[in-house]
Amino acid sequence: MSAIEELATEVDRAEIIASVEQAAALAASRSAGSALVARLDPETGVLRCFASRRVVAEVSDPAREIHRDEAPAGAAEGDVVEVPAPFGRARSSASRAAREVLELRLRSARLLGRADRFRDRVGRLETGRVLRREGHDLIVDLGPVEGRLPAGEQSRHEVFNPNDTIRASIRAIRPEDPPVILSRIASEVLSGAIERETPEVRRGVVEVRAVARHPGTRAKVAVWSDAPGVDPVAACLGPGGSRIRAVSRELRGERVDVVRWSEPLEAFAATALRPARVLRVERSDSGRDGPELVAHVSAAELPRAVGKRGENVRLASELVGAPIQVVEEGQDPRDRRRRPGRGRPARRGRRPDRPPARRGRHSDRPPARRGARKGPGRPPRRPGSGHRRSRPGSRERGGER
Repeated sequence: MSAIEELATEVDRAEIIASVEQAAALAASRSAGSALVARLDPETGVLRCFASRRVVAEVSDPAREIHRDEAPAGAAEGDVVEVPAPFGRARSSASRAAREVLELRLRSARLLGRADRFRDRVGRLETGRVLRREGHDLIVDLGPVEGRLPAGEQSRHEVFNPNDTIRASIRAIRPEDPPVILSRIASEVLSGAIERETPEVRRGVVEVRAVARHPGTRAKVAVWSDAPGVDPVAACLGPGGSRIRAVSRELRGERVDVVRWSEPLEAFAATALRPARVLRVERSDSGRDGPELVAHVSAAELPRAVGKRGENVRLASELVGAPIQVVEEGQDPRDRRRRPGRGRPARRGRRPDRPPARRGRHSDRPPARRGARKGPGRPPRRPGSGHRRSRPGSRERGGER
């Protein structure tokens, strides 16, 4: 009961007792070979097991039924009652399971207690040392506790080995071991790196308003400042671009574009598409999910505005928070057959308006017959001709024989 009292300061007492009873009942049922119910006395800490029996006038199955004369007082025929069950080997199994549950919950509570200092740092950067690898996850030493960097929160362009120093964003605090969940692909990793390299950001003179990144390849950051005489973009770039190069090295070569945040949305979209020069941006109501922005560029600036595989326009759409369509000047934005570039905010999964491709045996086209030859006018193969061609001269040699 001392462990329960210690846990009751962190977890609800009724929840602890229910977890212990559930684990003990499961272990006792496996050992006894029948369904048992465990009950823990919260005052004395004594664990007892009970079996469910149906009250009947004549017992035909002693494992499931009990005579009405032997049933507890007040039980009527047809009721299901709980009667004390002989433990046998089930007693040790139930006690061991209850003890393991208490030890596990107590350990989790202690870990969460040591991780309380990180609760107010969720979304911020923390520096640690890589201890080991568990599967595809990394275990990081954060000082008082360990943190876990799951495979889904790692960039595929980064490789960390044991004893490497790592800076990651705190994603969440969970009741598990390790309790701190880290991330290297969150936008806070980039904004935290810029804050560490830029004194103006640390002092609050320059503010990071929006971040969009494709981890390991390219990112865009929108900064803003209302301080007179302060250029927020130049402050983040640093003398000769030294500060942004340090940020790029921290992110293993990720290219970072810094742009100025502005209003209205059309002006911000034109800035977000840099390094391309945008002639004008218009708001269109032809988008499937609401209004979208249409950026008009010249023919020479079109490839730069779209970017390699459309990366520039996608990042700009994520940074602005609205889909952007890039069109050549003079082209009708409604002409969907010639759209050169289109970006949308970050979105997971397949587009709902595009059905999956049908291939192979699920295709509507019947499969081609093996050995069929194309082209009209080819005479059918003669019956009995076989499929092996005769070698040159074989007929003559056969005739000679």
